[in-house]
Amino acid sequence: MKRPILRAEQRPTLAAPSPDPFALALIDAVGPAYARMALKLASLDFIHGERFVEAVRDFNEGRARLVLAFRHPYGDEPQLLTWALHRGLAREARRLGKPLSFRPHCLFLHGYEVPLWSGPLVRWILPRSGSMPVYHVRLDGAGLRTIRTALREGAHPLALAPEGQASYRSETLPRLERGALQLGFWCAEEIEAAGRPEKVHILPLSVHVSYREEDIVGLEALAHDLEERLGLPREKPSERPGGPAAEEEAERRRALGLRLRLIDLALIGLGESFYGIKTEERAGEPQALFSAWREERRLALLDEALRRGEAMLGLPSDGDRISRVYRIRHEGWNRIFPELDLASLPPLERELADRRAGEAWYAMRHMELVDLGFYLDAAYLEDQLADGASPTIGRLAETAYSLVDLASRLTGGDIRGRPNLLPRRITLVAEPPLEMRSRLADYRADRRAALEKAERDLSDAFHHAIKEYLDVH
Repeated sequence: MKRPILRAEQRPTLAAPSPDPFALALIDAVGPAYARMALKLASLDFIHGERFVEAVRDFNEGRARLVLAFRHPYGDEPQLLTWALHRGLAREARRLGKPLSFRPHCLFLHGYEVPLWSGPLVRWILPRSGSMPVYHVRLDGAGLRTIRTALREGAHPLALAPEGQASYRSETLPRLERGALQLGFWCAEEIEAAGRPEKVHILPLSVHVSYREEDIVGLEALAHDLEERLGLPREKPSERPGGPAAEEEAERRRALGLRLRLIDLALIGLGESFYGIKTEERAGEPQALFSAWREERRLALLDEALRRGEAMLGLPSDGDRISRVYRIRHEGWNRIFPELDLASLPPLERELADRRAGEAWYAMRHMELVDLGFYLDAAYLEDQLADGASPTIGRLAETAYSLVDLASRLTGGDIRGRPNLLPRRITLVAEPPLEMRSRLADYRADRRAALEKAERDLSDAFHHAIKEYLDVH
């Protein structure tokens, strides 16, 4: 979104969240075309799909309440998971010889700002699919009660991303938040207090995209375009390979990885120039120094961008980087969509509201840079370039997409500028569910320790899922 917002908008009122049969039928009707054209979905497969099937079946048959805790590395996991539930899960159940007798659906939790920036269609469909907004910054007691009631009593499981937001990395786990685990403990307490027999399950789902070796042609084209935009020496995109030897494929991937490294450094340098950050050159071998030197520069760039955004909005510069991102985002959207009747304002007050909205939009450009840059550690690609190794096509794709996204955000963009060009083969890895009622005694004895233990277990599950995916691919 590079066109500046210059006027405050009346905050839209969303319908109460409740699954509507017409809306769900509409989702199913447009789903195939949307999956093919927007999601670039070429296939959907499961690893341990039986765990996913049985967790949903246990919920539907009243044996358990269920939270689907999904990884969020690409940004469109809610759409992918909706497709998996509405289409893929029934197919997987038939493959396992245990067909479903019901049509699964889930209720997503989404950031409260999503309906503000995403437009009228999304504002209409989200509540009618049962999705519910959550706040990262302020306490919303009424909304939290709605979510807890839906988890305890609702006809569909909840689904949320424990990473809190898109993390842009599928093969590492940058961070987790404890919201899913806290909801699980609350639900377990309420179920037990009511004398009900159900278990409370949190099902870890790791989402991965795989690409074909020949997709490197598209990635080289992305690198060529970035080199041109940055004024770097450009290499002509390669022709589609005709079955080269494995050694030639590996060398081609390594060559692209080295190009992406130079593009990455050039983009960081461009950001430093924009923010007036002075960087001293380092002597020595570039590869040996790259990770540490690049990390110092990345973090300095993020901190300066955060300070600029906070200063424009009059916010304090305290807390960790992601909490500061959340605070800027919350304040910014509150100024663009203020919680007041704009039509009732005197003309001069309305003009000031517009000015506040315009300043908020520009302040959030700094936040959007940090929202992406927080996750772009050098090691993600560099670890696979070390010692003459060759990166996987998956990491090359994620890195190339992120660099295009970084260029977009440096010039005022947001996640909607992220490319999605290549056919995607989706794999969902289901790990054994965490059962929360069995943890209640520990939770009552020491809530913090029990949450920390549950967070470690969830983190271990996601790391195991990543390993299982990589072992197969």
